[in-house]
Amino acid sequence: VIGLPPAPDEVAAFVAAAKANRQSAIESLVDRLLASPRFGERWGRHWLDSVRYADSNGRDRNVVFYHAWRYRDYVLDSFQRDKPYDQFIREQIAGDLLPAKDAAHRDELRIATGFLALGPKAFEEQKPEIFRMDVIDEQIDVISRSMLGLTVSCARCHDHKFDPIPTADYYALAGILRSTQPLYGWGTRGIKATAFHHTEWQAVGSEAETLAPAAQEYYKKLQAETLALFTARSDRYRVVRNISGAKLDIKKPDADQEKLTADIARMEAEVKDWDIRVKAMEKAWEELKDTAPPQPGWAMAAREREKMENARIHIRGETTNLGPEVPRGVLQAIAIEGVPVPAEGQSGRLPLAHWLSHRDNPLTARVYVNRVWQKLFGRAIVATPDDFGVNGEKPTHPELLDHLAIRFMENGWSIKTLIRELLLTRVYGLSTVAMATNLERDPDNVYLWRMPPRRLEAENLRDAILAVSGQLDLNPPEKPFLSRYHPQRDAELMSFKPFLTPADLVDHHRSVYLPVVRGTLPELFQLFDFASPDRPVAQRDESVVPAQALYLMNNPWVMGQAKHTALRLMAVADRTESQRVAELFQLAFARSPNTMEAARAEAFLAGADELLPDPKSNDAPEPEAMREARWTSLCQVIFASAEFSLLR
Repeated sequence: VIGLPPAPDEVAAFVAAAKANRQSAIESLVDRLLASPRFGERWGRHWLDSVRYADSNGRDRNVVFYHAWRYRDYVLDSFQRDKPYDQFIREQIAGDLLPAKDAAHRDELRIATGFLALGPKAFEEQKPEIFRMDVIDEQIDVISRSMLGLTVSCARCHDHKFDPIPTADYYALAGILRSTQPLYGWGTRGIKATAFHHTEWQAVGSEAETLAPAAQEYYKKLQAETLALFTARSDRYRVVRNISGAKLDIKKPDADQEKLTADIARMEAEVKDWDIRVKAMEKAWEELKDTAPPQPGWAMAAREREKMENARIHIRGETTNLGPEVPRGVLQAIAIEGVPVPAEGQSGRLPLAHWLSHRDNPLTARVYVNRVWQKLFGRAIVATPDDFGVNGEKPTHPELLDHLAIRFMENGWSIKTLIRELLLTRVYGLSTVAMATNLERDPDNVYLWRMPPRRLEAENLRDAILAVSGQLDLNPPEKPFLSRYHPQRDAELMSFKPFLTPADLVDHHRSVYLPVVRGTLPELFQLFDFASPDRPVAQRDESVVPAQALYLMNNPWVMGQAKHTALRLMAVADRTESQRVAELFQLAFARSPNTMEAARAEAFLAGADELLPDPKSNDAPEPEAMREARWTSLCQVIFASAEFSLLR
């Protein structure tokens, strides 16, 4: 529910309450967890998986999305406040077109549309129309997968081979998005051929209107000076290459020595002149990067284009092979009475948002209920959460899915109410113990005769280690992680000169606040199946590979957290070693050690093993240092254990 291990005092309080009234204790616990500030951080992360959230572009030019965090925080806050899911959808598709109560609410609605701007983009693409249609295709893919459980983007080149989605419907949606301007900011600076990739950001905050104009002009000037400098460097290099060619030519027997000598002298003088100019331009460029005017708050967002336009069918997906024009609209297979068609002068995003969130849309509620079920029970009712089409799996319990979807809508699309109902079911409280007869009849646990054991997700494993070591800071960070870097100097991650590496992604806040940098994920995230930020992910992989165990055994960060845990346990003086062992098991496993575990741990701490240096040898460490080393090793063993990595 919140993605963190329970504290020992919380476990003790629950056990005591359960002895008096088990059902009441469970209900109180569920209500407390749903109200916890940690809930939004846990369940908002699930949504970020399905909408390919990231803090950089990735792909060919890894431009840093310094302002993506506002969308992330909007998502976390929406889940924490239990914003109705239908409203949540509408805001992300057309928040800028919805009425706002005040300026702060208007900013929130604009930030919500960052959903449409966060995708990876091919900034090296030289043809504007291909770039534009690729962005639109990515938007259609994330909308259809995350909200409808359909693979609509398959209809870009031809009618969908399996589902009732003709190419015309794809381009009806494409027309809506062609009439929408995503605001993702500046692409790769200094390249003339790709200037069409640049957009503004959305200014937010109390000073947005006063500060934004000068700030936007500054970024235009920075682009112009960057382009001028890069062009000057190229022109200088061209002369240098000509000098090299002339020096080779002058050695030839039939060379015009006099002319070539004069040419070389002239070009060398030209290079010296270029050196002076380039050096001056570089100095001005460096100064400009450090003299940005006061900035408003910026956000990635979307807005209406000045010109609305329908899309023409692209035969075989080719931008140069155009067929008939298609009116802007939604999928005809899901026609809903009462949803208006896009009006003249409007993109159609508002009707699209209402169509997606309409009670009569047969997919939206079912798709989200199915996702919640999968997160809680490990297996979705429809085992392909982002594909409800013909190629997807059939639901194992179709009547249950229908019932939950109707209940979800009747309860005001409340996500917390849905989760509460599922948490309080008998099946959620089942043991993970396997029974031989049931294993034989239903080895895949399709009918949920037990709770399937599952491993902690990557960020929850990291958070759990920090929580046990006492190093976890539960307060949201005051500033976004990437604010420690220079937005003008560090605007793009270069493979040959990185300013941010996986080793730099160190922080004591919850993992959801770490930047998700495409191509530079922390090692723990890479090893433990973090959702790829390059595409919508409905269900993460769950692998068990040797590299995961080796990481927990050898990684310096894990060792450091084990040491912090050891010092935490050793800090209280009026406890015996057996009491400290019991506390370690309570912190890590929410249970007491059994007799064998306690005996082995205490024997190790007492020095019954031969793994550490002989204390009688001349180079043996001090007894207290040896005690700390033993405690650190024991804590690391706990972190590396299978039980610690299990969802519990």
